[in-house]
Amino acid sequence: MQIPQIRMESTFVQLGLNIRKPIQEIKQPQAEMNLSQKPAELNIEQGRIELQIDSSQARANIGIMTSMQFSDKNAAYGREKWLQAIAEKSQDGDRMMKIYTKENAIAEIGREKGLKVLEGGYSPPSTSNDEGVDINIQAHPVAIHVTRNGMSIDPVTRPPELSYTPGKVEPYMIQYNSLKISVIGSQLDQMM
Repeated sequence: MQIPQIRMESTFVQLGLNIRKPIQEIKQPQAEMNLSQKPAELNIEQGRIELQIDSSQARANIGIMTSMQFSDKNAAYGREKWLQAIAEKSQDGDRMMKIYTKENAIAEIGREKGLKVLEGGYSPPSTSNDEGVDINIQAHPVAIHVTRNGMSIDPVTRPPELSYTPGKVEPYMIQYNSLKISVIGSQLDQMM
């Protein structure tokens, strides 16, 4: 004997989803710095150089003298000759005083003086070995002045640009649900 059975077959619903993702765009415009630099000022002052050249000694060495130099030279020459004359007179006196040498001192002194006059004459003082030019240089230092004028900043900021497109979800049916009930094992197979 067959026992009747109820058989149930069901199918689940199946949903499909169409998904469109959201889009978000962010743009950041560049900021402007607006920098301005004022140029610095640089002042350089070169001190004057003082140059002094004294050629009076060089001129005197070649015989071109000022009146003061000429009188000083002649005074020095006269003093030298005066001291020489005193020394000679002293020596001549000493020679004449020494009678015991049996020398005719007066005749000898006269002869020497006569020869000296023939040889002599004026001889100027000798020149110096250097050129006689005195050079004096005075250099003043360089003065440097720097003035900084600085800089200025004027920034311009810009806010970000936002763009948003929302996403969307659209459902659709892939398969509908169903339930089948059937009776098996009876005389009649019936479907409900």
